[in-house]
Amino acid sequence: MFKKIFTLIFALAIIVLFSSNITQAQPTKTKGDVYPVFSLAPLGGVQFPVAGLNNTYNAGWNAGLDLNLKINRETSIFLNGTYFALPIKTDLVGGDASYIGITAGPRYIFTSKNIKAQIFLEMGLGAYIYNVKEYTSATQTIPSVSTTSFGVNVGPGALIPLGKAMDLMLKAKLHDVLASDGSTTFISIAAGLDFKF
Repeated sequence: MFKKIFTLIFALAIIVLFSSNITQAQPTKTKGDVYPVFSLAPLGGVQFPVAGLNNTYNAGWNAGLDLNLKINRETSIFLNGTYFALPIKTDLVGGDASYIGITAGPRYIFTSKNIKAQIFLEMGLGAYIYNVKEYTSATQTIPSVSTTSFGVNVGPGALIPLGKAMDLMLKAKLHDVLASDGSTTFISIAAGLDFKF
């Protein structure tokens, strides 16, 4: 089911990129804005494991950095790196885990003349590095394990202006990490300050 959803959203993202006339995106003035605009946003929040991942791990915290290049009024390209902590459930024996996601993709911004806040939808593709920390069971020490898998994420967000050089960024995303033994899914919610340069 998730694969069909992600295929559909990826197709929509490609259509949005081409319909926004990205090939002619060049520095132009629009109501005082000059494109491209680069921004940097440190983010922090929480994530919630879904399905099988929820059987092993509790909700945890996340922290990351979002780099964004706005190439016209509606279209941006982002690069994101985020650390997702996954604490093991207290009734299980095992080590805490984490994901480090490094993803990039398009962001489509829905603009309106009447509303200063901007709503966006973004989709990312990239690498997810899964790490389980070393832990000691009753009889032995189990070493840490690390694997890297391909993953996708998609979700909405909002940019709320706080000034000419800074916005408040809010976003929620569904992450699906694809592996040979099946996919794992979690939902993240994050907030941060987006600094424009």
